[in-house]
Amino acid sequence: MSDSLSKSYLSGISSYDSSNGGSVLNDESEIEITSSRTSLGLKENIEGILCYFVTWVTGLVFFVLETKNRFVRFHAMQSFLTFLVISIVLSPLQAFFDPEPNRFLDYFLVNLNPALLPYLIIYNPSIITEYLFRGMLVFSLISFLLWLFLMYKAYRGERYRLPVVGPFAEKVIESIYKS
Repeated sequence: MSDSLSKSYLSGISSYDSSNGGSVLNDESEIEITSSRTSLGLKENIEGILCYFVTWVTGLVFFVLETKNRFVRFHAMQSFLTFLVISIVLSPLQAFFDPEPNRFLDYFLVNLNPALLPYLIIYNPSIITEYLFRGMLVFSLISFLLWLFLMYKAYRGERYRLPVVGPFAEKVIESIYKS
């Protein structure tokens, strides 16, 4: 919606503050509806989900491409930092403890895009369950659940901070907007 169209559409709501990026506050409740002011033209919650879609890769892409929206840049930085560390730490550990040699690339791809895990479970359940029981993919399963959780929080419009990475991502974003 254009800004003038959204103002006329929102005229029935008790207060409209266009100075805060288009937030709407209703007197009866504390519900806040944020505008989709992003440099890429998508709604901020959709961009927030896409920041996590291919883990640290899309986090980096959206951090570079999105220049206006702090919400999207926060989720992009948190995705980049979280899943880069997970990929760098888990993939070599999983490959090292796997009895079969040369499995690093397999683990790295699953850790890079956790959406591959359900795909592998559906299309090759015998090998996947064997690896799950050996404990090699349990860490990837944890990464997959974290990935889903963070995408859900971004979709809900929440700026959920992970314990270690979240405050660091917040500091990076604040330092960018201060200068």
